[in-house]
Amino acid sequence: MSRFIFVQPHLRFGGAERQTVIIANALVARGHEVDVVLFGAGGGLAADLDERIRLHLLGVEGHVRTPEVAVRLERVLGGLPPALVIVKLWSAVLTCALIDRWPRAARHTFVYCEDLDPTAHHEYVPLGRLKRRAVGSVFRSRPYVVANSASVAVRMQRVYRLGRRPAVTPVVLDPALTGAQQYERAVRVAGRAELVSVGSLVPLKGLDVTFAALQMLERPVRWTVVGDGPQAAELARFDDPTGRLVVRLTGGVRDPNRFVQDADLLVHSSRSEAWGAVLLEALAVGTPVVASDTIGPVEMRSHLGVRPDLLELYPVGSARDLARVVRTRLDGPRPSPEDCAAYVAPFSADVAVAQWERRAAAWTEASR
Repeated sequence: MSRFIFVQPHLRFGGAERQTVIIANALVARGHEVDVVLFGAGGGLAADLDERIRLHLLGVEGHVRTPEVAVRLERVLGGLPPALVIVKLWSAVLTCALIDRWPRAARHTFVYCEDLDPTAHHEYVPLGRLKRRAVGSVFRSRPYVVANSASVAVRMQRVYRLGRRPAVTPVVLDPALTGAQQYERAVRVAGRAELVSVGSLVPLKGLDVTFAALQMLERPVRWTVVGDGPQAAELARFDDPTGRLVVRLTGGVRDPNRFVQDADLLVHSSRSEAWGAVLLEALAVGTPVVASDTIGPVEMRSHLGVRPDLLELYPVGSARDLARVVRTRLDGPRPSPEDCAAYVAPFSADVAVAQWERRAAAWTEASR
């Protein structure tokens, strides 16, 4: 048995957050001891953690309060037995780097994870270049660094000037996604295409590209947008005088796949995507995907094989190309749920969990 501690700012609805829940639950199911430490109040996905996982809430969040968060974090870690500490997201990386060499925290083995494309993500966050520089210094000075894809590992080595390429732990599917029979299908409007997008409603996710592309389609479309963010107000004000395009906002939800399964296509127009777990999840419940050709979807396709009927890519940022691809996919036959699920089956949670088990044994021993 090994001990694991996951440290990150929150567990709000998002791909990186959902991955933490999946891996933490799988580890505790295999008999390991697992703690999760969150900076703020937790977030909607905290409720999905296995009841055997010990959840610690520091009760404070925000970049300007990082020193205070660090002190509270050191206090919590100091009271836990030695473990492999898995640190995710930039603010957690910077916070842990402040205290990982303090005596009580130093009993643990810290593993710093990158879930983002370091060549682009900084453009979409406040003080992004400064944060990227600070995160890079942490990655260069710590022995255990992990990327969530091979493409991210390559870019990390170049952008952060790392002496060696980080290890890779792949993004995985939630074992609870068992296929289309899991959800009851909603009643459809005859002749109307149903499209869905899932993610934070921020410029990084390219919702404006999807919006522009759907306006080019000469057919009735309902676009369901699942997520929270500042662009929600802009989308809510949209009113198509022709009545062809209807935008439905759901807000953030624990289980977006009940909306995804009802769609003809999931459209993912992100301007920067290190992987894209939502693409795998959509296919797992039987919904084919159209995505921008950012590094994550491109690597995903290289692993799974070229199947445009299941996963088709278009040039990032091109609304015209997106409209063309969507039109082609809507006019073609829909693949079966079984075909979709079989396509993404290689991304089992067992693969990633086994990697974390091996690393916990090897890295914890090496740190003693």
